Amino acid sequence: MNFLQFLTENYVVLFEFAGILIMLGISAHTPTRMKRLTFTAILLIFVQLIVYSLELWTQSFATLSFWRPFLTATQYSLYPFILYVMTMITVPSRLTWYKNLLLLLPAIAVIPLYYTSQRTHLVCWFHVENKWAPGPLRYLPYAVFALYLILFLVRNVVFLRSEAKQIRWILYFIVFTPAAGVPLFLLSDDPINYSLLFTTSIVLYYLFIYLHFARFDALTGLLNRQVYYSDMHNGADKIDYAVSIDLNDLKHINDGYGHDAGDVALKTVASVLKKHVGRHGTVYRIGGDEFVIFYRNVDEGDVVRAIAKMREEMEKTPYVCAFGYAKKESLHSVEDAVRFADREMYDDKTQIKKFQEAEKRARGAAKRRD
Repeated sequence: MNFLQFLTENYVVLFEFAGILIMLGISAHTPTRMKRLTFTAILLIFVQLIVYSLELWTQSFATLSFWRPFLTATQYSLYPFILYVMTMITVPSRLTWYKNLLLLLPAIAVIPLYYTSQRTHLVCWFHVENKWAPGPLRYLPYAVFALYLILFLVRNVVFLRSEAKQIRWILYFIVFTPAAGVPLFLLSDDPINYSLLFTTSIVLYYLFIYLHFARFDALTGLLNRQVYYSDMHNGADKIDYAVSIDLNDLKHINDGYGHDAGDVALKTVASVLKKHVGRHGTVYRIGGDEFVIFYRNVDEGDVVRAIAKMREEMEKTPYVCAFGYAKKESLHSVEDAVRFADREMYDDKTQIKKFQEAEKRARGAAKRRD
């Protein structure tokens, strides 16, 4: 096999490699850890592609060489690691070393079996005439591959379990359709090369993940203004209540303590809102210190109780938020409900400031008496 033959036979795969690397370099929304994992997956797929091509070349030899069993064992070893790295892309934070080891244990444990199989004949082996022969554990590589494929599929289901049904089905299509192609490869009489399947999957997968993270505010992790407008117009018929929230005195925090302190305040508020919004509410950050919640399939009592929990939780922090809510009436739009909620929120903000000023005067009077 020469370089030109390798290039022409794998041109599509190499083109996709280049495309992913370009996307990794210009993507602004994707977390750095996810970029590193995607790059690692691409590197492993590229190594697997080279190993597969070399192993295919050794099949043309008249007699068995050392390299064919070695390359076959390397292929078997690489597939689970590729799937494992792709699985970790959807894990939000780095796992501890012992959890990583536990997940990788099946893939690591079978490697000695693969590389010694030419002597033990356990998995597969090759005659002197360079013909493949199965061993009693011939299906072990496929079983390990299936194990990590199931891990990959389950992790993706968990990753988007709280997302809208439409988004979940898009990812299910991207993930499960290539997985469904694996049995077709196994039923084929041709040598199995998953490189094109892997690379095509990861291109679509990375594009989806990139677009997914582009929907979120980078600082708070809440849905951003663009998604807010999209949901307002496309899902208006399902929205029952709008809640408007504003963080008081953010400018004072930024001016007095720096923007890092302001960022901490915004992240704290976002954490409280996410914690108590409930499964029927969706939280958006639509401005510097402005947040909105849309509620679906709830009554007024549910909204009031959720706001009460948020207020109670905010009292445990150094920050104060003003709240207002409104129902989307049948003759009004979601925009109207947001405007009504804003008015309620500004009234609440006025009452909070009056209360704070009264407390300040009371403290001053008490201090003068002392």
